[in-house]
Amino acid sequence: MRSRIPLALLVALAMLVAACGGGGSGADTTESTDTTEPTGTTEDMTSTTEAMTTTTGGEMDLAFDAGFDEATGTITLGALAALTGPIPDIGASLLHGHELYWDALNGDEGGVAGMYPVELIVRDNEYNPEVNPVVYNEIKDDVLAISSSLGTPTTATIFEAAAAENILVAAGSLASQWALTDNVPLNLAAGTYFSQFANAPYWATEIADPAVITEDSVIGMIYQADDYGEDCLNGLNFGLENTGLELSYEATYAATDTDFSAQIGGAQAAGVDVLFVCALPTALATMLGTAGAIEYSPTVLGSSPSYNVALPAALGQGDEVAGIGFFSSFPYYGLGAGPSFEDDTPGMTKMRESLEAYGADIPDQELNAFFWFGYAQAQTFHQILEAGVANGDITRAGLLGVIPTIQDFDPGFGGDPTGYGPTPKDKIPTNEDNIGVPVSLSERVFGLDPVSDFFVAPYMADWDPAG
Repeated sequence: MRSRIPLALLVALAMLVAACGGGGSGADTTESTDTTEPTGTTEDMTSTTEAMTTTTGGEMDLAFDAGFDEATGTITLGALAALTGPIPDIGASLLHGHELYWDALNGDEGGVAGMYPVELIVRDNEYNPEVNPVVYNEIKDDVLAISSSLGTPTTATIFEAAAAENILVAAGSLASQWALTDNVPLNLAAGTYFSQFANAPYWATEIADPAVITEDSVIGMIYQADDYGEDCLNGLNFGLENTGLELSYEATYAATDTDFSAQIGGAQAAGVDVLFVCALPTALATMLGTAGAIEYSPTVLGSSPSYNVALPAALGQGDEVAGIGFFSSFPYYGLGAGPSFEDDTPGMTKMRESLEAYGADIPDQELNAFFWFGYAQAQTFHQILEAGVANGDITRAGLLGVIPTIQDFDPGFGGDPTGYGPTPKDKIPTNEDNIGVPVSLSERVFGLDPVSDFFVAPYMADWDPAG
């Protein structure tokens, strides 16, 4: 019988809301949480920056406009991180993974193309759609591009204004909708929310042994009521349609909600025994705590942002082992688990070496899948910059133009080589996914143990984000 855990739930929420993730930032990073609104707006702007050309070593002509210091060769990028608000732990982890990549590139190789160091200007967007345009406006004139903007709903508030000025915005988001834009490149090393949920029914019926979903399963979904949740829902519906299954229960929640008794109670009343969740960690903790309190134990499959390594200890009232047991009792499967820290792949080996050389100030609790995502996001933007330099043009418009030329790049984390192309379908670098289950941090640094290799459902070849 499931134990009732109202106290554990309160502990979980307190830990998640209070966590703000300290840790190191590189010497070439400027951080600020000042959100004073500058003059001007982000609407209806066009770039008026005149392109200039510099000659490097007497051999290379390099066109540039904003965010480049001709005297030092420094490229300045912006990062809009969530260091306060509802997900400060995720925000700190992702930012410091992002910073680590640039620190290591500058320190080991001298920067992009071995000669152009990268500097970050960081602002706190609080995972707040109203704040994100404000902090974007503070730095946009001083940067070449935004190499990280955390959040789907937050990035949605700036990408159109950025496009008007030819500014690239690499979203700290896996929303497949970005493939419909020209200036929001997706992470080369990670799939989308759509692919996570579209692939999951195939894994659950054809790969998992024993099967996690059968023809007798009653399938339900609870998701955040915004673009993030819609992408998850659309992916699940696509996967269910292609596996001959159907969604029997559906409920949404607002990002600010703290009570999920109606959604969880509704799933229980509908007889749902396989529940998909597209949420943030605080919401997931509350949902599972609510389910535990009413002794309801469906199998749960959650989106990659839903799970945080702090959850087991929080839900176990400080006892990580008890918390892992609680997750296992559903059981819980994490979609889009990504690579493991311990993997013997070129990419993860390099990340561990960079941590040893440049990550002394990064707390252990920040080493998780979000940290890796931030690192891989910087790696992605590095490829765009390298392509621009090779083309002799790192103007804002020049970077936009080289994205489709990035082909067959291997991020080095175990998946297939990826790249971009001119159509929305081509702008999805990968549909690969893998699944993980929560384990002790002493067993896996990222807190998830893969129960599948990287895979992709065969029907994903037919999916086109443009419809």
